[in-house]
Amino acid sequence: MRSPVRRTVTALAVTAALAGLGLTDAVAAPAHPAVPAAVRAPAGPADTEPAPSCNDNNNTVPCWEYETWYWTYENCNNAGPGRVNSSGGRYDHWVCVLTRNGVGVGLWLHKVRD
Repeated sequence: MRSPVRRTVTALAVTAALAGLGLTDAVAAPAHPAVPAAVRAPAGPADTEPAPSCNDNNNTVPCWEYETWYWTYENCNNAGPGRVNSSGGRYDHWVCVLTRNGVGVGLWLHKVRD
C-alpha cells in the first residue's frame, strides 16, 4: 500500500508536469493589475530556463537571475511584479519556469544592472 506522503508527492509532480504542458487551467495567471506599464510581464510560462544565466556568464548584465520557486504559476506570477518593482531598477521583467524536477515553478528575474 502506498503511503499518503508518496501519493501526495506523486500527485503534485503530475499536476506540475501537466501545468508545464499547458493541460490545466492554472498554467498562467493574468498580469497583476497593479503592475505599471513599464514592467513587462511574461506572455505565459516559459518552456526552458532563460539564458544567459547570471551564474553562467560571470554575472555580466543583462542576464537572468534565479530568485526562488513557488508551488504554482499563479503564485510565481503574482510575486514577479513585486520583486521587479522593489528592485530599484535592477530588474526589468520576470519569467516563471517549471523547475527541473517538475515539482515547482521557478521565478527568474531579468537583471539589467547591478
